[in-house]
Amino acid sequence: MQFSLNLAGESLNRTRLFLILFCVVLSWQLLLAFAQQLRYFKTEPERIYGGAPRLLGRFALPSLTTGQFTALGGILLVSLLAAALNFAPRLALLTALLCYSLYFHPILSLAYVQRKTNLLPIVLVMLLFAPGIGAPLKEAAPLWPLWLIKVSVALMYFSAGLQKLRRGGLRWVDGRSLQAYLVQHYLWGDTRRALKLANQPRLCMLLSSILLLFELSFWVVLVFPRLTVFYLVAGIAFHLGTALTMRINYLKYLSPVYMVFVIDVAFQLSKLAW
Repeated sequence: MQFSLNLAGESLNRTRLFLILFCVVLSWQLLLAFAQQLRYFKTEPERIYGGAPRLLGRFALPSLTTGQFTALGGILLVSLLAAALNFAPRLALLTALLCYSLYFHPILSLAYVQRKTNLLPIVLVMLLFAPGIGAPLKEAAPLWPLWLIKVSVALMYFSAGLQKLRRGGLRWVDGRSLQAYLVQHYLWGDTRRALKLANQPRLCMLLSSILLLFELSFWVVLVFPRLTVFYLVAGIAFHLGTALTMRINYLKYLSPVYMVFVIDVAFQLSKLAW
């Protein structure tokens, strides 16, 4: 039984498995959003918003024609699928990384793209240098790339919680800040759920406290992996809640990265089954 347990937990190439899930889920999200993103690109948002920001704050990227934007989206999709299918995976990941910068740059002002895709290039870089991405699924590979991806997610949440404390201190948990955000998004997007929630101060106070605790403590999954399932469920619930009440959709491009935690939960459940 112990041998079978180790076989189920250690001899599977988790890095390769994550790469497949990440690329497939991201490809699906690209397909779902491409038509809308192309329409937005055609409105020339760079002119409306005074030009696209520089890459890494320093490098200006070339302007794209509609044909070039469409081609980049197609190449990005094909390269992700090629990596998932183990067809020259490192070359495919490098291509996807380059296409990511060029494709998303002119549409960064889209609400569900701005700051929502920041983890994607980080994950692509880590996978690009990860050992074992082209090895068979039954061949174990080092887990440090997956650990670094988890650290990146934890840092994202921790910085969000720290920013709340810097702006409002512990008073942030009194619920008033959350109420203000809800009312703002109701006025901006006519989200009646936001107004309904804003009219419940005690619930806003409770949610504010839970949210701050979640963001500041997400890193514990790095030390206590058994808690991953609880934080995974809480994270999904949090992002679904912001999408429904404020139309802030982080989960769209965070879901591919979340696959690193889904794999952990799946292994934990498989061990319990054994």
